[in-house]
Formats: sequence, structure tokens, C-alpha cells
Amino acid sequence: MLSPDYLLRVSEGGEAIAETLHDEIIKQIVERIALRLDRGDNYILTARDKWQIEVLQDAGYLREDIEKEIAKQVKLMQEEIAKAMEDAGVKSMEWDDEIYRAAGLSPKPLDESPYLIRLMQRTYEATMGDWINFTRTTADASQQAFIRSCDRAYTMVSSGAMGYEQAYVDAINDIVKDGVEVIYPSGHKDTIETATLRCIRTGVSQATAQIQLSRMDEMGHSLVIVSSHLGARPSHHEWQGKVYHVDFAVPQFLGNAIVGVSKEENTSGYPDFVESTEYGSVTGICGANCRHNFAPYFEGMENPFEHYDSEENRKEYELQQRQRAMERRIRESKRKCMGFKHGVDNASSPEAKAAAEAEYQKQAALLQKRNKAYNDFCEENGLKRKSERITIAKWDRAQAAKARAAARKAEKDRAKNEPT
Repeated sequence: MLSPDYLLRVSEGGEAIAETLHDEIIKQIVERIALRLDRGDNYILTARDKWQIEVLQDAGYLREDIEKEIAKQVKLMQEEIAKAMEDAGVKSMEWDDEIYRAAGLSPKPLDESPYLIRLMQRTYEATMGDWINFTRTTADASQQAFIRSCDRAYTMVSSGAMGYEQAYVDAINDIVKDGVEVIYPSGHKDTIETATLRCIRTGVSQATAQIQLSRMDEMGHSLVIVSSHLGARPSHHEWQGKVYHVDFAVPQFLGNAIVGVSKEENTSGYPDFVESTEYGSVTGICGANCRHNFAPYFEGMENPFEHYDSEENRKEYELQQRQRAMERRIRESKRKCMGFKHGVDNASSPEAKAAAEAEYQKQAALLQKRNKAYNDFCEENGLKRKSERITIAKWDRAQAAKARAAARKAEKDRAKNEPT
């Protein structure tokens, strides 16, 4: 069994790699926008024709740059996912095998079971394949975002709707406000970090679940106990912390689920595991982003998992959701600060630099406010401040110090301009 806390943290290494990729892509796009908006018009085609041709050419170069960055990160991600899978498999078997031995059974070590190792390898390859596929969609999305931002800036400036300096700031803001997105076939969008978290946590959970169920079948055992944690999503609260029966009548592994070809009569008195927890579905146990796991259960064992009051669980769930939302906003502000700082560093004209600097100061002040609100919220509600959830790649002490200085400058300018 894997604990909810373990599953909460299992994706952290992968998220850090994804954040590095995310921030590098934003940096490249901002640098390209600065380059495009500083070029002049000097040949036969109309300015509009030239603009569209050169934007498309630059977008092609940008895609190449992004694909090179993705290729650099893929090797790191392969190592991280493989490490996470192996560690999770070993830890889950340690827990489960201790229970089997206490019941007088003798399970084989994981490394002596080729079938279980193949199961883990299969899930690793599927998880890695998912990550590679959605980073490819990121390259496409980034290229289109670059074209849209540049084209909008050109249109607004050439029509007289806004000045060059504001167009420069708006083009950068278009890129950094939502971050670089992963687009799923359903049309749903996530940041690279969120998609990576879901991909790794779900992959690890599914890999260990398949190993655990295979071990149970090997041991001729059919009862499982499901873990519990405060703040579970309401639909999972209904079945967490309870004992279930797994039907192993002529088992077949189909994707993530166990399906019995002919269903045996359940004489255990416990509800069916698959039906109760929706094991094998994206919304059930070991599905997308689920932190629940399970372990073998023998009659007479003490249930170590707490049964939380539904109202208490709901309140904790809502608090955690609000905390996650505040953490996302802090990461968004940090990313905007970094994006506009790139804009300041890459602007060639004093006017564009000043406009980007003003926006940088504004975002730095907002970041300071969001940090304070987050700290106050955690203190008021007795929540642990999760520094790892508000960190982004390349945001170090130097970046934080620059942002604080920019926020102080913004505050001084605001005070100076206030009527006395």
C-alpha cells in the first residue's frame, strides 16, 4: 500500500522538470516577441504581407527551439518516472508482504517475479508515452500563441489603436497570463506542471495497483482494505477506509481494471471492490489524481484507517481546494514576474523597456499581496504552508529579491502619486 502523503509527493520531481521546461518556453517566446516587434519594414511587399511571412518563419524557428528544449527534458523525465515507479513498487510490496507474512504466507520478493516487473514496465512506458505526447501538443500550442500575440500587436499598432510600448506589454501578457498549455483530445487545457502531476501520480498509482492485485491473486486472497485521508473528494469519501472483496474468478487484466469472465458468488459479506470504488475508471480509486491505495486485509486485523465525518471531510476538502487555488495564483504571479523581467531585459527601445518595467513592478506588487494572503489563510485555518507548491523553476533568492525591490518601487510610486 502507498500512503496518501506518499502519492501526494510522488510527482514532485517530475513537476520540477516540467516547470523548468515551462519557464524556458515562456522565455523563448518573450525573446522572440521582443525581436519581432523591434524589426523595421524595408522591402517591396506591404508591411502586412511582410509581417505575416516573417511571423510564420519565426514561429517555425520557435517550434524548433521548443522541441530542442523538450528533447533535453525527456531524458530527465524518463529517469524521474522510472525512479518513481520503481520506488513505489518496492514500497507498496514492503507494506503488503508484511501483512502476508503475518498471516503465515510466503510472498516472493518483487525482483524474483518477472510478471510483476513486466506489469510495472508496461505502466511506466504508458505513462512516459502520455507525457511525450502532451509535450508535443505544447510545442504546437506555443507556436500558435506566438503567432496570435505578434499578429494582434501588429494590428493594434498599425491601426493606431495603441502605441508600440503597450502592444509590447500586451503581447508578453498574452503569453504569460495562462502559461504554456497542454491540450488534451477532449479540448481540456492544463499547464505542463498540472498535466505532469496528474500523469505521474496516476501512472504510479495504477502500476502499484496492478502489482498489488496480481500479488493477491498469487496468494489466493481476495479481501482488500482501502486507505483514507481527511479532505478526500466527496465521491471518494463514501468508500475510503473500508474493506472490500475482489472477484478473481478467471481474472483478465483489461487496461487498469480486473474483470471476471464468470463472476463468483461473493460469500465474504463485504461489498465488491470494483463496483464500490470504480476501480479501472478515471474517476475511481487509482484514477486521475487519486491519492487512495489499498492493501490485503485478513479477518481479525485492526482497521488502521480513520473514518472521517462527512461534514468534517467536506470542510477540509473545500479548505484544501482554496489553498490549491491560492498556490496556483502565486505560481502564476511568479511566472508573470519572470516573463516581464525577460521583457525588460530584451527590449531594445527605452520606451518598451519602461513599459515592461512598469508591468513588472505591478506584477511584483501583486505577488507580494498574494503571498501575504496565502500565509494569513494558512495561519487562520491551521493549514501547513506548502512552500514546495508555490515554487517554480528558476525562481531563486535573486529572483525573489528583485521582485520585492520592484514591489517596493511600485508602492513608493503609488504613494507619491496619491493626492495629499
